[in-house]
Amino acid sequence: MRKLSKRSFAVAGAALVAVALGLALPRLVSSNGVSAAELKRADVARAATGTPKQRFAQLSRQHTNQCGLSGVDLDKIAVGGRLQGSCCKAMVYDRYVQQVSGLHAYAAVSDIPADPYDIPVSLAKRLTGYSDSIKLNASEHAVYDRAVKLSDEHGPCCCHCWRWKGFQGQAMQLIVRRQFTAAQVARVWNLEDGCGGG
Repeated sequence: MRKLSKRSFAVAGAALVAVALGLALPRLVSSNGVSAAELKRADVARAATGTPKQRFAQLSRQHTNQCGLSGVDLDKIAVGGRLQGSCCKAMVYDRYVQQVSGLHAYAAVSDIPADPYDIPVSLAKRLTGYSDSIKLNASEHAVYDRAVKLSDEHGPCCCHCWRWKGFQGQAMQLIVRRQFTAAQVARVWNLEDGCGGG
């Protein structure tokens, strides 16, 4: 009988868990040589895997999305990794369903996650990169400042973690490249809030 490698054993184990939950196992993709649009399509498919209750049950037990995790810490996580779970408070099922449903409207926008509690590290790194590389002019900065006032957290996140920097960069990208209004940016921020709670 052929001996299984540790990786093969882990993949087989994940497949068994998926089958037990009645989930389809999405094909794993790396960010090497794959476009942002292709990664987004894979992420949308992943978010649609299983029922919302099954995804909630799985994600509410995860803790790789941490409050103290900064943008630089993302380099310590494998590029194929995922930031899962809430960072501050317990996830609330009704709010989770509302967020994922609302984010579905942005399925064609590669810089907006499909699930606020299951974000690929590759997306987080891309968004934090925007924060360093994009410069807003005065009118664009006014849009950003207005979005801060309109958002539930009064900014991209409740604390200055990787989410703050990443979603700040995301907003800059959406304002400059897609001409998002302050209200649109605030709506996206509210839908992708990963702090937990209602």
